[in-house]
Amino acid sequence: MYVKMVIAFMLLWLVTAVTAMVLVRYVKLKNNLFVFHISTPIQYIILCTLYKSVILNARIKRIIAVSIFCFIVLSIFFSAFIQLPASNNSYVVSIESVIMIFLSLYYLREILLLQQVTVLHRFPMFWISIGILFYFTGILLIEGMLNYMIIHSMELAKRSYMIENLFEYLLFVLFIIGAFCNKNSLASLKKTIRNPR
Repeated sequence: MYVKMVIAFMLLWLVTAVTAMVLVRYVKLKNNLFVFHISTPIQYIILCTLYKSVILNARIKRIIAVSIFCFIVLSIFFSAFIQLPASNNSYVVSIESVIMIFLSLYYLREILLLQQVTVLHRFPMFWISIGILFYFTGILLIEGMLNYMIIHSMELAKRSYMIENLFEYLLFVLFIIGAFCNKNSLASLKKTIRNPR
């Protein structure tokens, strides 16, 4: 299940980035921020579904399921009344970041306490969770100040946005490491099946 969710997350990121770029370069729209108002709730649904499928605690699973509905309603409310589609949706992104940081830390705690995994660095979800933790920590720091920077210094806002891209690259590198871990796990499993001792 987590493989499908990671692929869905990466596809969403690609579609969002390409759509935002096409709207500015080819459609000649001056403001493409409404795209991110749409993609943020979808991203939240994907990541919550990912954690709901791997977290064992039934109470946390129920909280995650309820939070999906609440987050969609909150996103619509913020887009309609607080940070309109023509502005950066930093409040919603900050809320998402805090929740994702909590979920990634909770999941890492769960696999350590329950000792579900003997070798962490060979476990794909470990790398995926670390990637999500680093990414949303960076996003929380940048998005919290981005609207202020846009008003007072567009140059500084652009530089900060470039730093945000670095966190995205780090996330994808950690996803790739997780994918290779999965490949190695499958290879060793096939080897064990072929040559049982």
